[in-house]
Amino acid sequence: MSLEQILEQASTARPGYELAAFREAGLPVYVLTLRVLTLEQKPLGPIDEGVLRAVQAGLSAPEQLVNFLGLSANVLNPVLAGLTTTEQVNYSRAVGESAAKVTLTAKGKTTLVELSTTRPQERTVRVCFDALTKELLFISPEQLYKPRELKEMGFVEVPVGQAKRPEVEDISLQEFDRFLQLQRAGLEEKRELLAIRRVERRELHFLGCVMAFYRSQASRAEVDVAFWREDGPALEHENRFRALGGPELVGAKLLTSEIAMPVPEPQPIENASQVSSTAAAPVSAPERQLGSAAEVDDPQTVQSVLCHEHPALLRRALLKSRKRLLIISPWIRHQVVNWEFMASLEALLRANVTVHIGFGLDEGDGAGKGVAGQSKIAITERAEKDLRSLEGKYKNFHLVYVGNTHRKLLVSDDEFAVTTSFNWLSFRGDSRDRPRDEYGEVFRKVSQVEKRYQAGLALLEEGYRGAGGAAAARPINVGRKAG
Repeated sequence: MSLEQILEQASTARPGYELAAFREAGLPVYVLTLRVLTLEQKPLGPIDEGVLRAVQAGLSAPEQLVNFLGLSANVLNPVLAGLTTTEQVNYSRAVGESAAKVTLTAKGKTTLVELSTTRPQERTVRVCFDALTKELLFISPEQLYKPRELKEMGFVEVPVGQAKRPEVEDISLQEFDRFLQLQRAGLEEKRELLAIRRVERRELHFLGCVMAFYRSQASRAEVDVAFWREDGPALEHENRFRALGGPELVGAKLLTSEIAMPVPEPQPIENASQVSSTAAAPVSAPERQLGSAAEVDDPQTVQSVLCHEHPALLRRALLKSRKRLLIISPWIRHQVVNWEFMASLEALLRANVTVHIGFGLDEGDGAGKGVAGQSKIAITERAEKDLRSLEGKYKNFHLVYVGNTHRKLLVSDDEFAVTTSFNWLSFRGDSRDRPRDEYGEVFRKVSQVEKRYQAGLALLEEGYRGAGGAAAARPINVGRKAG
């Protein structure tokens, strides 16, 4: 099944749940190199058969066998040695006899009836072992992705959690014997497993799948993580993954609750000098001054936000937007545009939400400088690859390199707009990190939200026009034009 077919089935597969997000991923599979001891059954060769039949007819001296078969001693001796080693014949001299004789053993007689011979052999075998279900997979290692290949495609590695690495005792001998028989299907040579001696090598590879996040419609705090392969849902993987605490390792908590706005609902104020601010941290004098200026627009609906309060607004926009989402951030980093971000963004796009992302400063106009005066790149390679992949799949996604903006703007539907100093897509704003002074204002009045949305669209479509009215020079935009 294609990705689209899988998602179509997955979206209706769980009554009472909604498909909140998904991510193309890889289920962990160990490629094991095993040292095994097998009993191999091979067709009896013509010379071996001739020697056994001659001995069965009563010829016991090597000279008699040479004359009867017309073989030289140089050819016959290795054959006799091999038949003796595999216990097909006895080549020995009895007490009182002057010369050694060749006699047929019980195993040799059976070999003549079946016209095949068996011998133990130690060899190495490569098998695929599912890290979650602890079962052998009857697939070729070539069907799996190596970690580097998975990373290049932007797929997520499904973690093994607390699962232990496989040992010999974890492998079912019955299943492994079945694997050997299937491996030799259609060939005359047969193998019977005697023992698995040891695991010589373990290589972690991945089997392609779709990781789906289901959120309960009755209890928003209930989120399940499921896996879909080309042949349908992988229910056993889902159960084992849940038992190992896997959902928490892949960010399911991001969807387990409604993300509240980081500021309280606005309350009526008594005078225009009163500023609504967050209760999470005190507001400094410069911030009060900025807040007061904003109140000229609408003192009832403007609130200030500090540094660590911005990420919750971004998460809310990614989870709650139903019609449109606009983000302008001069820089984009994969540390922020990670797989959780991409999964939520793609879920919006599949729900036909129109998404615009604008980024980039013109380096010639003095973009930020890094170490040793080097230019600060607008977007990291990994982040651009992930976002461009969505741009190629969804017509409602517009990624625009502006090249001359220092604006930071976030708009979600008609619900809210944020103008700020906070770089939305390059700075995490974790409250546990070193404090950093960032300040923004949230607008909730529909007219003010619309005003900022249209201003953001105009920037993406036309570029910035300075006091002279001319648009600033812009590098070639390799993305789709906003529209």
